[in-house]
Amino acid sequence: MSIPSIIPPDKRGYTLPGIFVTTEWLAEHIEDENVRVVDTDSPEEYKSGHITGSVNPVDHYYKTSLDDRTHIQNPEQFAQTMAGLGIDDDTLVIGYNRSGGVYPFRLMWALNYYGHTNVKILDGGLEKWQAESRPTTTDPTIAPTGVGSFSPKRDPEIFASMEQVLAAIDDDSTILLDVRSDEEWTGENKRGGPRGGRIPGAVHLEWTNFHTGGAIPVLRTADEIRRILADVGVTPDKNVITY
Repeated sequence: MSIPSIIPPDKRGYTLPGIFVTTEWLAEHIEDENVRVVDTDSPEEYKSGHITGSVNPVDHYYKTSLDDRTHIQNPEQFAQTMAGLGIDDDTLVIGYNRSGGVYPFRLMWALNYYGHTNVKILDGGLEKWQAESRPTTTDPTIAPTGVGSFSPKRDPEIFASMEQVLAAIDDDSTILLDVRSDEEWTGENKRGGPRGGRIPGAVHLEWTNFHTGGAIPVLRTADEIRRILADVGVTPDKNVITY
């Protein structure tokens, strides 16, 4: 695969460019004792080939169980999941996937929700890693045992409760941003739920609009993202709740 020209993450104008690491950085640090690389795709995709040394959770949604995917795991269950991946309070977590970053960003949110902010995203994901002929394997990685403890500490500031969402419906200072697919937005795809559709008053911008697409999708530049958000009314003066 030829590698398209990609603007480095620290040149895209982000407020927080440090949430990304490049494939070059990871290649140099992947064997560092405190680094844990997490393949956030499904176990089936992980088995088909992954970055050598990366671990894989049972469910990339980090939900209560495979049958109940409504809520994030409780603190005790989430701590067990992280321990099973070899992640403790001192671990630098690097997440990646195969389709534009949706799942490693979910891992980042989940870790931040439980107070672990030492987490970054591999820019370009597995696609860029493979395009550069860096090592992959189909053999599962056994997470190290004997790591320290993972101590979850909830950060309620990055979570919107049902009451907050209901209040936001009629609040002109708050935007409800629906980033699901077009079919979910219209109600055509109910995702197994009893009802389809959207929250009244929400605006819609599918998450795929935020990355470049192509053979190696990466997050768009800050200016591009601000522009497409402004087109649906999401501006810096608004509070934003995403779902």
